[in-house]
Amino acid sequence: MVSEEIKSIEEPTAAESQSVIKRFVVNVASLFSVQLANMLLPLLTVPYVVRIIGPERLGMLNFSLAFIAYFNLIINYGFDMAAVRSIAANRSNTAEINRVFCEVLAGKTLLWLLSTVLFAGIVIAVPEFREQWVLHTCSYLTCIGIVLFPLWLYQGMEDLSRVALFNLIVKVLFSLSVFVLIRQPGDYIYQNLSMSIAQVLVSVVALVVAIRRYNLTITWPLWTNLKQRFIDDRTLFFSSMTITLYAGSNVFLLGLLSNAYNVGIFSAGTRLESISRAFAGIALNQAFFPIVANAFGRSREQGLRLVRTTFFPLAAFMGLISLGLWIIAPFFITLFYGEAFRDAVTILRIVSLLPLAIGISNLLGLHTMLNLRMDKAFFAITAMGSVIGLSLNLLLIKTAGHVGAAWAWVITEGCITVAMYIYLRSQQVDVIQLSAFSEAVAFTKARLRTVTKLIPSRH
Repeated sequence: MVSEEIKSIEEPTAAESQSVIKRFVVNVASLFSVQLANMLLPLLTVPYVVRIIGPERLGMLNFSLAFIAYFNLIINYGFDMAAVRSIAANRSNTAEINRVFCEVLAGKTLLWLLSTVLFAGIVIAVPEFREQWVLHTCSYLTCIGIVLFPLWLYQGMEDLSRVALFNLIVKVLFSLSVFVLIRQPGDYIYQNLSMSIAQVLVSVVALVVAIRRYNLTITWPLWTNLKQRFIDDRTLFFSSMTITLYAGSNVFLLGLLSNAYNVGIFSAGTRLESISRAFAGIALNQAFFPIVANAFGRSREQGLRLVRTTFFPLAAFMGLISLGLWIIAPFFITLFYGEAFRDAVTILRIVSLLPLAIGISNLLGLHTMLNLRMDKAFFAITAMGSVIGLSLNLLLIKTAGHVGAAWAWVITEGCITVAMYIYLRSQQVDVIQLSAFSEAVAFTKARLRTVTKLIPSRH
């Protein structure tokens, strides 16, 4: 019975199955190399930078990035996730891909113009932002890269090896520029500037490559079609907005309600967790999403079967990452940041719970609820998370500073994970089944055997 179910996930044909697995392996390997670079390159740059600029200026840099993240959210709208779904379902239809490509590019351009007006108004009108207008402008340049970089297109086409290359180039350019530009504390502003310039340059290259590779043409879409895309993707936009409010507002609220030192300590304490979670979850959230979307496109049962077989390996892997972060926290912070950041050990140990919680919530929410078109319920749950997260941040930051912000984030993610599980159960969707454990083991072995066959022999 198990073997039949495994076969049903991998079919309709053995050739298609091998093609899917091969693309998945290539994508994961490529993204793995990027995340490896994400971990290794900071080992060279961050210790150098933080020992020059100190916790307070590091806090200013991260506060500026947190401020700009809201404009990135506006520009992305709900396009990225919706576009991946559309392209993954119509991968062989060049006309449909071109239509989606033009609509998303045009939509992001319009939202960038709106964001620029809002950004200028806030920086001019608010004294606290006006004092650091140069820093915020340097950070805001990354928004141009957000408009131009077609990650959603490469993701939908399961062509992430190129994304990996482009991201690697960004990291290398940024890392090299840091050593050249930052020589004294006052040079801290160049960190965000070099990051923005590198992102924009690579985004232009990625866009040109995508146009040539997929035979696309840039034309301005019909206003009726563009309007409809805004309407269709609005639920995903509001969902993204609520996620950012509870998961991305910690640094911003710390900067408003506390001080730059607390922002710097919090940023240092959460950095390794963020890298580790991205490193481990990259296969799930980027390479795996189109495969799940395709499985759900074939049938509801095939999609759910694939999700169920993923749950136990995912939970075990993320649990080990969380445990590992808790253990190495004091060694990492002291070695990486120095004694001035000793308070960040507590932060890292608190947020070490996040990989497990967020890994499970991504499987329940992004991969299950969205592929089952439960967009409104997904939005409702993330909106609830925003209310909880903002309330906890306002309460705990005032009483416990950066430690309070860390606990607010962990508690909020836990509540969202539980809420998603309860909702799915209420809709007769049982993602977590003990009977799927043996299937997951057999499914993993079958995948490994197939992958082994794809690896060329040296003999």
